[in-house]
Amino acid sequence: MLVLAMDCSSAACSVAVSRDSTIIGRDFSLMTRGHATALPPMISRVLADCGLGARDMDAFAVSVGPGSFTGLRVAMAAAKGLAVAADRPLIGVSCFDAVARRASSENVDGTYEALLLTLASKREEVFVQARDAAGHELIADQVLRPTEIDRLVGDKLSDGARLLVAGDATEVVTEVLRAPDSHCLALVFEGSMMPPDAEDIALLAHDISTRDGIISNTYTAGLVPVYLRPPAAKKAS
Repeated sequence: MLVLAMDCSSAACSVAVSRDSTIIGRDFSLMTRGHATALPPMISRVLADCGLGARDMDAFAVSVGPGSFTGLRVAMAAAKGLAVAADRPLIGVSCFDAVARRASSENVDGTYEALLLTLASKREEVFVQARDAAGHELIADQVLRPTEIDRLVGDKLSDGARLLVAGDATEVVTEVLRAPDSHCLALVFEGSMMPPDAEDIALLAHDISTRDGIISNTYTAGLVPVYLRPPAAKKAS
């Protein structure tokens, strides 16, 4: 199964192609703006490097958020356009799931009892979610200030619990969790500090299709971004 995945949800733009559970092509670039300009040639370059075209794909995948309003729309529009043109399904993948996959695969600190997923936003808040080692939800998806995350984690986790923090807001969140006045009494470890990556999105899309059997000649027309909060810019009334 060939999957072309893309992500523009953060201060990065990435594209990846997977064959079953193996990445065969990838491009990743950090950027704070310009995703709409960078994404199309990145897709073309990755496909060319693999010796493949869009119609060779069995499915397409895209991050659905949470993340940048503009970036999510850029990647979603590109993915839907390719899926329609190739008459292939489009699989949406949570940015939290993408970061969780990377954190679990790169975890060098051994086992953990809770995984705190943190995604940077352009404001003072952080997109956050927490799950236990089995993947069960501990903290639902929401957007909070680091001090609010500290209080919530302190309420949810027992003293001495092993907490792995991952995502591109890891540094700012762990600084608060480790502060002398922190409400968190868990043992805090830092995991992957990378933003969502199309590589993980492609591999998760393969897992989803294998589990749910969604491969067909239709695309997910109703797929929409997950924002978690209203946009900063509003239309004039």
